[in-house]
Amino acid sequence: MASLLHLLFPPSCLICEASGLVLCTSCESRIVRVTASRDIAGTQLWAGAYYGDELAQLILLAKEENSVLARNYLSQLLVESFMRATANLSQTSDVTLIPIPSSAAANRRRGFQHSYLLARGAALRIEKFSLQNIEVNNSLRVNRRIADQSNLNRVERMRNLSDAYSVRGRHMTRLTHPTPGSIFLIDDLVTSGSSIREGLRALRQLGITPSGVLAAGVSPRVFS
Repeated sequence: MASLLHLLFPPSCLICEASGLVLCTSCESRIVRVTASRDIAGTQLWAGAYYGDELAQLILLAKEENSVLARNYLSQLLVESFMRATANLSQTSDVTLIPIPSSAAANRRRGFQHSYLLARGAALRIEKFSLQNIEVNNSLRVNRRIADQSNLNRVERMRNLSDAYSVRGRHMTRLTHPTPGSIFLIDDLVTSGSSIREGLRALRQLGITPSGVLAAGVSPRVFS
């Protein structure tokens, strides 16, 4: 059935709309993978690709238009980040992914929780090649009104998110004593790191220490 649908309705590039591919070779080549990691607030950040026009369009499609194909691509970038983050670890324990939250208002407007769906997509892919159980723990939440981050500078973003996240109490006890490489904070894009720092603060306040941060995309400025 899938082959017949592709024959009748060939997929087109999500970015340039060239026929025949979900992401054409030209657009794919402009999404540059990240091979290094970076310390943010005492935790290593691993990202899939550098943020640019093509990745921006994919994030927008997934986040605002609920594009499954775009979200699948971003989830695969998270999987690549996970593989690099755990390359030197002997993974036998279960893994928990904790997504950075959007506000309740944003979730209502979109009709879905983008960050949770993104983390869930990554979890399903990781489970296919590992012997681990990958749980998505949707315990972080936004606890007050926050402004749109897109037009704020780094200092304004940090102020905007200061003490803005809290942790739902259910199912968190087992996360206070993780084994190495077992808990990762998840985000679609890291630009200034303010969301990541606030997520780490909220978790650490309850004695929960993530092993690392995984992001689909990251601004080149983070590594400069």
